[in-house]
Amino acid sequence: MAIKIDVLTNTKQWFEQAVPTPTKDTQRVQIGVHFEECSEMLEVMEEKSTEDRYRIKLDAATATLTNLANTLKKNPDFELQIKDRKELLDSLCDQIVTATGVAHTFGFDIIGALAEVNRSNYSKFVNGVPQFNENGKISKGEFYSKPDLTPYLGNDPTLAQ
Repeated sequence: MAIKIDVLTNTKQWFEQAVPTPTKDTQRVQIGVHFEECSEMLEVMEEKSTEDRYRIKLDAATATLTNLANTLKKNPDFELQIKDRKELLDSLCDQIVTATGVAHTFGFDIIGALAEVNRSNYSKFVNGVPQFNENGKISKGEFYSKPDLTPYLGNDPTLAQ
């Protein structure tokens, strides 16, 4: 069980190093980046039935999330007001749990993959220091290396059915 905690702790430590003093802008950008990742998840999904109505819904959700992500990341005048911090924290915890569940149901090694993403994220730093682009997102330095997630794909358990 310790490795699971260590991987998530490593992710948290990366953010503590990358953004030691969060601001309203870094909060806004991080939520935008989070929505960008949700949009990318939707983009890799295909609807296999002959009914276009499902594809239309996936496309609409993707477009909406992409638009919101870009608005949050690029518009400092978009000021977020959190109505309930406890509910926000609950939602974030539930997202971590459900993302882990999605990975499990697809046969992914989420712990190994997260460790590899952490390794890649640390490679963005230049001499241990994060570099930010004009939108406040951490840039990829010259020593950046993409995560290799191939070893963590596992086998889709539904293909054996």
